[in-house]
Amino acid sequence: MIAATLTCAPTFADDTTEILNGQLNLDAAITVTAQGETDQADAAHLSAIGSANALTVDVVERHDIRSEQTFSGSVDARAETSAVIIDGTAVTTSAAQGNSVSVINDNGMDAEIAQTAQDGSGVSASSQLAVGAYAMSSVTTATASANAYDAVSYGGENTHALRQDSGADVSADSYVLAPTGGLGYAATVLGAANGNSAQIQGYYLGPDQIVDVDQDNRGDVTGRARIEAGGGAENATAVSSANGNSVWVQNENGYAQIAGEQDNSGAVTAESVVEVGDFDVDIFSVSSEGVGNSAIISNIGADAGMGLNQTNTGTVNATAGFDGGTGGAALVSATAFGNAATTYICSECPATAYGNNNQTNAAAINSSVTGRMTTGGTLSGTATAIGNSATYQTVNPHSGN
Repeated sequence: MIAATLTCAPTFADDTTEILNGQLNLDAAITVTAQGETDQADAAHLSAIGSANALTVDVVERHDIRSEQTFSGSVDARAETSAVIIDGTAVTTSAAQGNSVSVINDNGMDAEIAQTAQDGSGVSASSQLAVGAYAMSSVTTATASANAYDAVSYGGENTHALRQDSGADVSADSYVLAPTGGLGYAATVLGAANGNSAQIQGYYLGPDQIVDVDQDNRGDVTGRARIEAGGGAENATAVSSANGNSVWVQNENGYAQIAGEQDNSGAVTAESVVEVGDFDVDIFSVSSEGVGNSAIISNIGADAGMGLNQTNTGTVNATAGFDGGTGGAALVSATAFGNAATTYICSECPATAYGNNNQTNAAAINSSVTGRMTTGGTLSGTATAIGNSATYQTVNPHSGN
């Protein structure tokens, strides 16, 4: 019995288990390609995923995590689907990341994460669906990040000390090409690019989320979404997004806080374009959003605090365009921010949104919308450009106040 007890004793004398991770990938040349071609198919699914450094943690007990990742070189992921007819769904996705950390935990953690994408590096994702006659339903997405952190917690106290530094150029391009074809019932096209990205979520048992973030992006970041089609879909969506730095917290029943620094000097570009022939009674939604520095807290049932210094010196461009024949409706929007910070709380009991933010923008912020149709039901366009934006909102789900 004594021997068995000693054998099963924890390796560390500390209260928690340590996960130590160090990854170095220099002068990387990572290329991933997925291609498919068919005359006719019930469905087609193509996916390409590439990463220079990746850490995945899925634990039940409380853990301490220490990770340092450094990347230089290039990561390129490409997915292409070519078809004459798709009777069901065509899914074409690509995802490229320089450094990535993904964590799932049940009982809290302390995470110290350092990610570096060196100057001159490149991260790109490209997805293309080419259709001859029609695809009844399609999803075409491209996502790219130089540094990415993703954490999901189901309880306990969670502290996240994040240091993300990127000098990499990042691009995400998503296309649907059906110049003589149609898009069936539904078509979704997404191109999303991030220099530094952190997404933190908490659910169920009231986790606390304490985030200390230091994000610095110097590379150019570009997200594009494009549709060229002879005919439309009953519901078609083209979305592009580009962020120099982004941190997002979504939490339930525990305190949530973001503090630290965001500094973007890279050019940020989001572009969505739709060109379509006659599109009957179809609805097209075309949108683009470009942000130098973005921070969002969405908390349910408890207080939330935002304390960030945001500095943007990189040009931000958001453009969205629609050019169509005779049809139904086209809703077009483009939004550009130098710095944006949002704190939102939804709670039945009184809850407080705390804020201590400083925002500085010293760059051009441009937003442009163009729309044209021969005849149709609705043509709507909205262009918004804001240097600095800070929003605080608390809502009672029953009263709406």
